[in-house]
Amino acid sequence: MDVSGFPAMDRAASMSGTLRAKLNEQMRQAAGGQRADSYAGLGAAARRAVDLRAELARRDVMARTIETGESRAAATQVTLKRLTTIATDFSGSANGLLGVNAADATLLAQSARTALQEVAGLLNDRFGGEALFGGADLTNAPLPGDITESGMFEQIRAALAGMGEGDGAAVRESVKQIGASNEPGVTPFSDYATAAAAGTVDDPRRSVPVEAGVTVEIGLYANRNAAAYASTDPDSTGSWSRDLLYGLSVLANLGPEQAANRDDFTQVVQGAIGALRAGLAGVTEEAGALGTTEKRLAESRRHHEEVGQQIEQQVSGLEDVDLAETITRLQGTQAQLEASYRVLAMLGDLSLTKFLR
Repeated sequence: MDVSGFPAMDRAASMSGTLRAKLNEQMRQAAGGQRADSYAGLGAAARRAVDLRAELARRDVMARTIETGESRAAATQVTLKRLTTIATDFSGSANGLLGVNAADATLLAQSARTALQEVAGLLNDRFGGEALFGGADLTNAPLPGDITESGMFEQIRAALAGMGEGDGAAVRESVKQIGASNEPGVTPFSDYATAAAAGTVDDPRRSVPVEAGVTVEIGLYANRNAAAYASTDPDSTGSWSRDLLYGLSVLANLGPEQAANRDDFTQVVQGAIGALRAGLAGVTEEAGALGTTEKRLAESRRHHEEVGQQIEQQVSGLEDVDLAETITRLQGTQAQLEASYRVLAMLGDLSLTKFLR
C-alpha cells in the first residue's frame, strides 16, 4: 500500500492488513474448531489426515456390518431356542405314548400337527426381509406352502395308514426315507433348497466380514446342517431340521388304528422319538456354534470401535485446534490490530506543522 510516499504509514497499513487476515483466520478456527477449511491448509499433515480418514471410514463400515451380523445371529438364536423347546417337549411327550391307550395318541397327534406347522414357519423366519434359513436364497421361503399338504406329510400318513401287523420296523424305516427324500413331489423344501442340498447349485453359508479377507459364517439352512454334526442315530436323516419335520409328521398321523397293535405302534413311536432327539441334538449344536460366533463378532466389533476411537484422536490432533489456545491467540491478535488502527489514525492526523513542533 502506497500512501503519498509516506513509508511509515505504508508499513502501518500493511501490518494492519496482515493482522486483519490473521484475525479472520483465527476467528474461523475458533468458530469451526479446525485448523484449515481444506486439506491444502494442513500442509505436510494433509496426506496423513487423508489416510487416517479413509481408515476411520473403513473401521466404521466394518463395525456397522458386524453389528448387523450380530443382530441377524441373535434373531436366529431366538428361532433355535423355540425349535429346541418344541423338540424337547415332543420327544418327551412321544415317550409317554409307550404303554398308554390310543386316546393319548390322538390327542398328541393334534398337538404334533400344530407343532409341525410352527416348525415349518420357524424355518421360514426372516430378518430384515431376508430368510434366516434360506442359505444364499435370501428372498424365497425355503418351505413354501402348507407343510401338512406336502408330499412328505401325505406319504408318511399313507405309510402309517397301510401298516399291517408285523410291519412296524419296515414302516419305521420307510417314513425315515420319506423324511430324507429330495424327490420332487415328496420333499417339502423349495427347488433352490433341494438343489443346494444336492450340490447342483453353489450355496455358501451367509457370512460376515470381520477384517480384510476374513469372514465369520452365521447362516443356517432349512434342510441340512451347517455347523452341527450329522447324527449317527439310526432314525436320523442326517439333518436336524428334517428329523424334526418327519418326526412330528409321524406323531401327527398316529391314531387308534396304529395303536391297535402295540408292538408295531411302539416301533413307529420309538422311531419318531429317535428322530426328534436327533433333531434336538442338532439344534443344540447349531445354537452352541452360533453362540461362539456371536462372541467372536462382538469382540471384532469392539476392536474396530476402539481402533476407530484412537484414529479419531489422531485425526483430531492433525485437523482440530486447541480452542483455549486459539481464543487466547485471537485476543492477542485483536489487541495488536486495535493498536495498529490507533497508529494509523495518529499517522493520518500527522501534519507538517505538528511534525515540526
